[in-house]
Amino acid sequence: MVDIRPLDLVADSPWFSGLPQDALRRLAGSASIRPYPRGGQVYSEGEVTTEVFCVVTGRLRLAISSSEGHDFAVVDLSHGFWFGEPVLASNAPRVAAVQALTNADVLCIPRHTVLEVAEAHPLMYRNLFHDHVAATRKLYGLLGGMLFYPLRARVASRLLSFAEEYGVAEEDGTRIDIRLTQYDLAQLALGSRQRVNKVLRTFTEQGLIETRDDRVIVLDREALAAEVEPG
Repeated sequence: MVDIRPLDLVADSPWFSGLPQDALRRLAGSASIRPYPRGGQVYSEGEVTTEVFCVVTGRLRLAISSSEGHDFAVVDLSHGFWFGEPVLASNAPRVAAVQALTNADVLCIPRHTVLEVAEAHPLMYRNLFHDHVAATRKLYGLLGGMLFYPLRARVASRLLSFAEEYGVAEEDGTRIDIRLTQYDLAQLALGSRQRVNKVLRTFTEQGLIETRDDRVIVLDREALAAEVEPG
C-alpha cells in the first residue's frame, strides 16, 4: 500500500478546486485507498457503483467492449486522474470498465459524501462541468480519429500521446517509459494486432520509432505528428 495523504489528492483535484479546507477535510476523511493487482477490475461494464475514484499509483485502462467480445481502450489513467463522476448524476450501471494494467492504488470517496459537499459548496458543480467539457472535447477528438483517420494515423496519435505523458528524454529521442505491447496499441488504435505490428514495423523502417529493452523510443516526433495531420 502506498503511503500518501488522501487530503493531498483531494486538494489537488480539479473537481474540488476553490473549496474551503473544512470541505476538503470532509472529503478526505471519508476516503479510502484500495490496492488492485495487475488485471484487477476497479469496476466492470453494467456494474452499479457508489463511489468516485482517483488514481494514486500505477496505470489503469478505461475500456468498452462489444457483444462480440471486442475491446476498445478509450484512455489510460495514471496518477492524479479522477474518474467515475457519472455516479454523481444517477445510479445507472457503468457503460465502461476500468482495469488495472499494473499493480495500482486507487482512492475512493463515497458518492453521498461528494454530493453533500457539493450541496454545501455549489462551486464544485462548476468545477465538474468544466472538467466534463474538457474530457468530452478529448473524447470527440478520439472518436473523430477512430472514424475518419487510417490506422497509421491512429497508432501515431497514441504513440505521441504516450510520449507526452510518459516520455523521458533520451539523447536521440523520447523514451515511452511504460511497457507498451502490440496488444495494447491494437486496443487503443482499434486495429488488429497483426495490422498494428505492420504499422510499427513501417515506422521503425522509416526511422520514426525504435524499440529498446521493451520500451518504444520516439525518434522523430515531427514525422510521427505528420502521420496524424498529413500535409
